[in-house]
Amino acid sequence: MFSYGRCYEYYIRYIRYLLKSIRRRKIHQLLGFLCLIIGLSFIFNILPSTDFFQSSLSSKSQQTVISSKSENTNNNNNNNNNNNPLSTIERSTMALEKLKELLASVMSSNDQPWIWIPTEQYPSVPYQPTSLLNQHIPKPLYNNTDLPKSVKNEVNRVCKRLTQANETGGKIWCELFKNSYTDTLATTTTILDDNTTFIITGDIDLMWLRDSSAQVHQYLTLWNDSEIQKIIEGLIRRQIQFIFSNPYGSSFRLTLRPNPPSDDSLEPIHTRKGRNLHVAMHNYELDSLCYHIRLSYSWWKQSQRINVFNHQWLTAISIIIQIMIIEQHHSQISPYRYTELDNNHQGSTVNYTGMTWSAFRPSDDQTRYGYLIPSNMMACVVLEQLIEMIKKIFPEKIQLLKQISQLREDILSGINKYGIVNHEKYGKIYAFETDGFFQNLLIDDANIPSLLSASYLGFKTSYDPLNQLIQSTRQFVLSKYNPLFFQGKYAWGIGSQHTQKNYVWPMAIIMEGLTISIDNNTIKDLDSVWQRLEISHANTFSMHESFNIDNPRDFTRRWFAWVDSLFAELILTHLEQLEDWLRYRRSI
Repeated sequence: MFSYGRCYEYYIRYIRYLLKSIRRRKIHQLLGFLCLIIGLSFIFNILPSTDFFQSSLSSKSQQTVISSKSENTNNNNNNNNNNNPLSTIERSTMALEKLKELLASVMSSNDQPWIWIPTEQYPSVPYQPTSLLNQHIPKPLYNNTDLPKSVKNEVNRVCKRLTQANETGGKIWCELFKNSYTDTLATTTTILDDNTTFIITGDIDLMWLRDSSAQVHQYLTLWNDSEIQKIIEGLIRRQIQFIFSNPYGSSFRLTLRPNPPSDDSLEPIHTRKGRNLHVAMHNYELDSLCYHIRLSYSWWKQSQRINVFNHQWLTAISIIIQIMIIEQHHSQISPYRYTELDNNHQGSTVNYTGMTWSAFRPSDDQTRYGYLIPSNMMACVVLEQLIEMIKKIFPEKIQLLKQISQLREDILSGINKYGIVNHEKYGKIYAFETDGFFQNLLIDDANIPSLLSASYLGFKTSYDPLNQLIQSTRQFVLSKYNPLFFQGKYAWGIGSQHTQKNYVWPMAIIMEGLTISIDNNTIKDLDSVWQRLEISHANTFSMHESFNIDNPRDFTRRWFAWVDSLFAELILTHLEQLEDWLRYRRSI
């Protein structure tokens, strides 16, 4: 009977005999047994012929084989690189045509199709892309004594717990929470005659897509209140109208303001920047579009209400997706121009990475290298949320779902390939910006999305399953190696290029708290967050844009509703830990 075991035994004997023959220099026996071994190797796949012959090559021949293999690999990579950009360029080109089609479908015959007009030919007179009211910022919907019942109940609930923990300190924190939690409704929110919601950012009476979305985030849990429903769903509809008017815009107005400042005059210098009657800032900020998706998803997930997510919303979403795809090939395809940008108003040249380009950061400052990693992280998160949402509400939109899925995969791959660098102290970390030519910017800015806020926004990737990069990046941004990290007599934290040196932003301190994994080792870090924030309000009982690390009374923007809302969210998130700090460890 045939036996593989017996054949293998004979095979080993032949090997031993071969070695003896080599030592005795019996060449004819050597050749005979060599042929036999090769034959057996073919039969039993014990010693593949390629391995055998390669083992007999000289070291020089081995180098030739390795070099040839490497060359073939490089050729394959080059072929892939030649094929992939071609297919992605085609996708970006098709996205531009689709964008024109979508915008044409929501514009009236009198609207200017600004998006494909060269910069120098922007209209020098304002136009009205949507039907808005001819009114200045109306009176806010509420005041501090006339708020939705659910909001009043939440304030009372939190204040009761804080004062029970510490009567003196609790009263201070109750006042801080009350002012911060209600600020958006009491001072910045207006319901317009068309039942849309206009929310200004505070001391600047314009509405940002980003700020307005973040300003209502703390109210999502009150979804069952009909007044809250009206406000948030009205905000989503208003944002849709502004996206229709200019999807590259970041802030908007209802009409020109009385006694307008220079940027409201709509002289050619301003209209060439893409500004018009309703577009206050034509600064393209990727995160602005992401925030609209985040608000939509969060509201849908919390309330399960779908009446606001209609055909108009889907059109706005499709516009957003086309822009993100276009901006994957910004240097070749994008119609976006801004007069303050270099390189013929297009911004610095970038290479294709899979990520999507942004002209400005959430701080409203220009990007240096185009691919803003935190905003691309946020895009990955909201695109995944969008897939879930559309599958549930519009399952027939298969092509749009494919677009979104491909876009997300491209961005994730780009972050992994181009967005990770080796730091001398912290090892592998995420860069803040890159251009795809391996030029990177290693900083972090206080505004959100930031590198610090990645886990808060929900960024996860299979390339970093244990979040080791998130943790090492956190260590970097909260250290002296981050050029925007400042430490002084009263506080320390992250600032911004938008403000002066040695001014830290409460927003970044709050984000420290929102991204802490609470345990016995990190509770002291959260304690320092409470302490710095209590110092920062400087007896105004509200949060500010930034403050001097050596003099908290020296601050910028007393009325900044975004940071107030985020502060209220921090208290709600870590209310139990705040009670413990007030009860046992508060030293101020």
